[in-house]
Amino acid sequence: MLAAFVGCAGVGKNTIIKELINLYPDLYAIFPTLTTRAMRPGEVEGNPYHFVTKERFLELLNEGEIYEWQQIHDGNYYGGSRQVLRKHLASGKTLIKDIDVLGAETYKQKLGDITKILSVFLYVDDLNVLLERMRSRGDDEENIKVRAGRFQMEMESSVNSDYMVSNDVIRDTADEIHCLLTNENKKNGLYRPVQGAHVPTKDEIAFEEELLLNGKAPAPVELVFNGSELMIKSSAARYAAAKRRGAFIQKVVRTLTDTSLKPADISLEGWEEKIFNIK
Repeated sequence: MLAAFVGCAGVGKNTIIKELINLYPDLYAIFPTLTTRAMRPGEVEGNPYHFVTKERFLELLNEGEIYEWQQIHDGNYYGGSRQVLRKHLASGKTLIKDIDVLGAETYKQKLGDITKILSVFLYVDDLNVLLERMRSRGDDEENIKVRAGRFQMEMESSVNSDYMVSNDVIRDTADEIHCLLTNENKKNGLYRPVQGAHVPTKDEIAFEEELLLNGKAPAPVELVFNGSELMIKSSAARYAAAKRRGAFIQKVVRTLTDTSLKPADISLEGWEEKIFNIK
């Protein structure tokens, strides 16, 4: 699986990626870009670039192995390689890539035939938080002004992401994302409700299915995290209907880790049976 991390500038995508790889080096790896430029001091082959000759890059381009590319002003090429993707997937790790907010759909279109592509949008509710993060890392004010102007557009683009995760506390965010990536790999994103949440009836699920069939855009499902499991806090009927129909429905992690949360008194197997076997 390839997890595409998207979000506004300054939201902390690379920080979370580094945290995940530091915590779980056997499970996650960067999906590197190909480049024909020379390696710079401090860089390592394969993170975040594979260094190749221009001749080799053009060979791969002619073979159709490069799915996107650009040549910059100094004459060097940068691009994404299907061959590199297949090679890194063979390691068994989930690959992670920090991309532009508009790039995740392109990845799904161009690489979905090779592996599952999951988009995770990191966000914070307050623009001022992002501005302070950019200032604290030394961005100049002109660059901050430009990126602040993109905030609304980037937030609006989040509706196309599979998940939205609030990045307030680094370790909490890393743990939440690790949980959802593990769940996507093992249970194809199946979540059960939190204790006290309403477990929907077959009529409620059927109603939500009808909305999906009529092309109504459903509101996202809200998830909560107790330190070991992500669970549905709201919109369980909508979630179940989308699961049954194989439809897209965004999942949003809104709250910080709360260890007091417990899952509803229903097994994952029972919840899966309820979702898929209701007639």
